[in-house]
Amino acid sequence: MQPSVGVFLIMGLVVAATIATVRSRRKRNAALAAQWQAFQQHRSSGPGQLLQVARVYQRGRRGSKAVVTWCDTGRQQDAWFWNWHVPAGAYLLVNASSGYGPHSHNPNVLYVQPNQVRAWVPGQAARAAQRISQ
Repeated sequence: MQPSVGVFLIMGLVVAATIATVRSRRKRNAALAAQWQAFQQHRSSGPGQLLQVARVYQRGRRGSKAVVTWCDTGRQQDAWFWNWHVPAGAYLLVNASSGYGPHSHNPNVLYVQPNQVRAWVPGQAARAAQRISQ
């Protein structure tokens, strides 16, 4: 018994979809890696400190509360991002200051205004750049 034309058509569609998915993933990884490279160039061109958003634990109408990790020291700190729902995992280049957090009674909350973020990239950008460079 020979397979029907429909079986060959379905197999062809599956192969085509797989190829399209692989190409799409490669394009997305290349675009993310390019974002990471541009971020690194921006980082080397001026002041600012590099941090990564470890986790976001509250989103409100006026911003986000998050835990950030300073990339140069590995130290973690609570942060408040005014008027921005910052994505978890993102890398940011900031010029911000710390102060007292009245809601948590934390004396060392990093307050980040939108104009204090010099540049940012999603966390996937660093991973994509690593994959491409290997």
